[in-house]
Amino acid sequence: MKKYEQESLVKNFLVFFSLLEVLLILLFVELYSSYKNEYKQGIYKSMQVCSYTMDCPEFNFDFALKKSSHLNVLYEDDGLYAFFIIPDSKKFNIKISYAQRNFSQDLQRERNIFWLKFIATTFLLLGISLFFTFYSLEPIRNALQINDEFIKDILHDFNTPITTMVLNMKMYKEDNGDDPYLQRISYSISTIKQLQDNLKSFLRNSPSQNQKVDIATLAEQRLMTISEMYPKIRFIFQKDNGLIGYTNQELLTRVLDNILSNAGKYNRVKGTVTLSIAGDTIRIKDTGKGIQEIRKVTKRYYKEQDRGVGLGLHIVKKLVNELNIKMTIKSQIGRGTEVILDLSALPKEER
Repeated sequence: MKKYEQESLVKNFLVFFSLLEVLLILLFVELYSSYKNEYKQGIYKSMQVCSYTMDCPEFNFDFALKKSSHLNVLYEDDGLYAFFIIPDSKKFNIKISYAQRNFSQDLQRERNIFWLKFIATTFLLLGISLFFTFYSLEPIRNALQINDEFIKDILHDFNTPITTMVLNMKMYKEDNGDDPYLQRISYSISTIKQLQDNLKSFLRNSPSQNQKVDIATLAEQRLMTISEMYPKIRFIFQKDNGLIGYTNQELLTRVLDNILSNAGKYNRVKGTVTLSIAGDTIRIKDTGKGIQEIRKVTKRYYKEQDRGVGLGLHIVKKLVNELNIKMTIKSQIGRGTEVILDLSALPKEER
């Protein structure tokens, strides 16, 4: 099960289970309240019978002045008690009481039973919630599977034209030599391959294979490579220090390529892209259009321009999370965007 399917499963389960559990709590509170009232009424009826028979060892008996006692009322004050009339007595009523300790013990015994029932019902609702969660997600999972299979088919169909272009470029280069236009076509094919890699990453989460990487050198190489694709943009590399860490070089390359490609693609003519390294931080800053909705820009399929399919930064977000890199995006409309990669969490030694 993929990460987003797991996330959807957990969220749907929590919604189902939380709703049912809240309803269960309200139900049991109401049931316990009803039981408590019925129990007290049962005690009161037993007191009424005992006021005639006077043979009830569970109750205590006493006398109270008529003017200070009210008949047919059950009091709950340090136990349960009520007043009943004494035939042929003009001065006294009889007071029948049920000890607070006995009353508390009876309620505690019943609360324990309620708790057992509540726990058993909770486990039942747990199973019901899991069943309905999987049942409700099944159509979505089927639709996602169809979508994944469609993308896989597209990726497979990409291979033939890409291979044909690469072979023809090699033959043209052998016959006519290299030239800037041919170089740009080559970089464009590299971009298509990068899109393939992005889509493959979108379809599956491959485990990271960490190795020692000279990150500063890698960043400079990727900057130079991407700069060839945007001859009208000025690319600048700055570093205050070398940066070495243990990480997945392929995934980190994909992160840098996506961010640098976006910085060039959405820049203005004769704009600049600056990649700077200081400490454990990489900053990639452009002078482009800026981003309107920074919170949405890493969402799947979200895009603010007609170009692209809205997967680039979504995949970057997935990759930096997998690499344990903190990414921050700052942007101003019309002034440009800055992407900050905090690599301080990367191990400096092999684990």
